[in-house]
Amino acid sequence: VSFTHWQAGGTNSLAYVAAVMGKVVRNDASTTWTNSYKFAYGQTEVGDQGIRASDDEIAVESLLTYKIDSTINPYADVSLFTQFAPGYQYPDSGAKVQVSDFFDPAFIKQSVGFGWLASKAFQTRLGLALREIITNQFNQYSADPSSPGNHKTRVEGGFESGSQLQLQLDDNVLFNAKLDLFAPIRTLDRVVVHGEASIVAKVSKYFTAQLNAAFINEPDISPYTQIQEGLSIGINYSIF
Repeated sequence: VSFTHWQAGGTNSLAYVAAVMGKVVRNDASTTWTNSYKFAYGQTEVGDQGIRASDDEIAVESLLTYKIDSTINPYADVSLFTQFAPGYQYPDSGAKVQVSDFFDPAFIKQSVGFGWLASKAFQTRLGLALREIITNQFNQYSADPSSPGNHKTRVEGGFESGSQLQLQLDDNVLFNAKLDLFAPIRTLDRVVVHGEASIVAKVSKYFTAQLNAAFINEPDISPYTQIQEGLSIGINYSIF
């Protein structure tokens, strides 16, 4: 958005986001191996505030399912969540403050358990998990309330659950939702929640409108639920 001699008021602004996401599935007689990934980065500039990040995400997951039944099967899963670039907070007064960086923090989780394929649209799983939080400079993410001091890493075991829903609402409208839960064994009442949902509407062959919402509840990092929302219209190209 750009204004020149605009009497009704307004502020020049520029925003962009680029994302690559996909899934690779190997399906044979005894196993299903699913690898999914999402890489997203975006920036925005409003007036003279300078360029700020609006989206920054690296999410990779590998899920191996062993087939013993048509609906309930054992699985092993590993996932990684981090970011590309430094992250900042912008206080009302004073200079910006860096609060994160690439692989600082990084959240890694390994789990085993049983999954339930309820239908082609919905699947869920429940199992035991080991979760590591890795940091370098920003140790607040790996801080352990039960062990005072600065810790660059934090490892804890617990229970995990993951659910996915994919619905074709119309010929050109797709709804996706994902919910991941992790409950540490030592503090089962402090459940870590990561969720996201999107509605994607294909306007034409190459143009797509997308509404996204994501939320994170990490009780040891923030007492508040972190929420991110976005509406975008852009060029979409599917390789397969």
